[in-house]
Amino acid sequence: MSAVHVHIGQCGNQLSLPLWRNYSKCRSNHGQEQVFFSLDGWQRSVHIDSEPKVLKSLPQSMKVRETNLIKGKRGRGTNFGLGYNGTRFQNDNHILDDGCEAVRREIERCDLYSGAIVYHSLSGGTGSGLGAHFIESLKENFPCHNIISCAVAACASGESPLQSYNALLSLQWLQSYADAVIILPNDYYIKHLNHILLSENDDAIKNSQISFKDVNSVIANNLCGVFAPTDTLSTSRGISLGQEPWELIRTLTPMPSTKFINLTQHMSKKLTWEALASKTVQYNSKNKNHAIPMKTISAVTVARGDKENTFMTAVKSSLDKKIRKGVNFIDWNTFPLDCWTSKTNVIGAPKSRSLTLAINSTNVLDYFQTVLSNSSAKLNAGAYIHWYFRNGITQDIFDESTETLHQLISDYESIGSG
Repeated sequence: MSAVHVHIGQCGNQLSLPLWRNYSKCRSNHGQEQVFFSLDGWQRSVHIDSEPKVLKSLPQSMKVRETNLIKGKRGRGTNFGLGYNGTRFQNDNHILDDGCEAVRREIERCDLYSGAIVYHSLSGGTGSGLGAHFIESLKENFPCHNIISCAVAACASGESPLQSYNALLSLQWLQSYADAVIILPNDYYIKHLNHILLSENDDAIKNSQISFKDVNSVIANNLCGVFAPTDTLSTSRGISLGQEPWELIRTLTPMPSTKFINLTQHMSKKLTWEALASKTVQYNSKNKNHAIPMKTISAVTVARGDKENTFMTAVKSSLDKKIRKGVNFIDWNTFPLDCWTSKTNVIGAPKSRSLTLAINSTNVLDYFQTVLSNSSAKLNAGAYIHWYFRNGITQDIFDESTETLHQLISDYESIGSG
């Protein structure tokens, strides 16, 4: 089963660099060659940005078709409305149509198209606005196929005063048109990297500065942890069917109203599966800003580097209880935990192991509440609204987006209090 990967905006395309380095490693494993690449050796990816700078910097080693590089001439001013509706200059409004056409051609090259994975940010004008419009167009043109949004959330102390508006509006579209949304908060991964640096004995490592390149690398590892082929979902002959993204939807999003996923991961050359599980669950910190305890609808664990086939034995002996206790599953889901394994670990150093935990839980409430609080404060003050009105976003759209986010918070809180 084939997926088409769509990278939108500066963030989505910068993330493609470490991501496709990981995906390319799958080509060396028998039976996994066609999961991310077409029969002619080109990536099944489309790259879209409103400015040419980032796309021009993509290395030739990424094997992207020239016709799959869709670029405009003008940025979108960190404005959802400008990203969604385009500029006033007609010669720069081809990006959406050209991107959809590139995806259509890539779909026709697939043996069996199952859906699209879209990588974008929630804060930039292109990532939020054009990303939302693109996902909407994909769902309208291919309604029977799945869409996973991999949405990078900006730091709470971000550079743009408009990022809360962009996130508010983007979440409305994602809730309406995506089948699953993987939320990737920069704050969380920076905290994760800081924790790793503090645990190192090397003073040079401790004093090093974390860059967005480092953050993108960690996010890429987490995504590859759940999207790369596994032995569990391959045939008995070791042929991958590319089912991992779509099994993730089936397992983690049993209800369309609650379909937001968090990822956490730990890697090591020395730790046992039990120790890796403890570290991974520990990084999946519980909500601190809510009176209700964290509750999890469902989870998937992916163990890579399981050369001796010991992970499932560990699950049966102790890991199942450890993970269940750590993520606090809801009572009504009889089979809330799924476990996948792979003998190879394409995301880590040689001979290393990795454990990736994907969960659908009330942890997303912290981010939702932050977006709602920040955007509501600005809306009540009338701050910057004219910039959105000027680009086709009406008060009704703001009201609908606010109501959608209120409903999302209510749906997740009902899970936590149930």
